[in-house]
Amino acid sequence: MPEWYGSLAALRTLDLGHNALRAVPDLSALTRLEILYLHDNALTALPSLPPSLTYLNVSENPLPALPALDLPELIELRALDLGLTAVPELRLPKLRELHLRTNALTAVPETVRGLHELRLLDLRANRLTSVPDWIGELPRLEKLDLRWNQVYDPPAELLARGCVVLTE
Repeated sequence: MPEWYGSLAALRTLDLGHNALRAVPDLSALTRLEILYLHDNALTALPSLPPSLTYLNVSENPLPALPALDLPELIELRALDLGLTAVPELRLPKLRELHLRTNALTAVPETVRGLHELRLLDLRANRLTSVPDWIGELPRLEKLDLRWNQVYDPPAELLARGCVVLTE
C-alpha cells in the first residue's frame, strides 16, 4: 500500500480483497473506516484495526490463527476458509453475523457464548459432531447453519422459538 494511505482520514470503505498482499500496514489511523475487505490475499497476520469497523472480511488467507478482536462497532465478521481449529476471545458487543464456514472447528467456539446480539451463526463445513446446549441461550439467534457437519440434533430450544437451523 502506498505511504499516503494514512492521510485518507475520511475513508469509510477499503477493499483490498483479491490481491496477493502478504502484509497490510497499521490501519488504526483510519478512524472513520467502517468496511474493510482483506479476503483472498496472502496475509499471515492482520494489521491493527480501527475501532470504527462495522464489517470485516478476512476470509481465504493463510492466517495461522485469528487474533483476539476488540471492535466495539463490528456488526459482521467473515472468517471463511482459514483452516481455523479455534477462535480466540471476541469482544464484539454489536456483532450480528459471524461466518466461520469451511474451517476445521471441532466444537462451537466458547467465545460465541458472549455474543448476545448474534443473529446469524454460519458454521457450515467444519468438523462439528455436536452443538452445546448454551447455544440456545443466545437471545437473538435467528439462523444457525450447521450444514456439512455431523450434527443432526440441534438444541430443541432454538427450534421451539423459531430459529432456523440448517443441518443438511
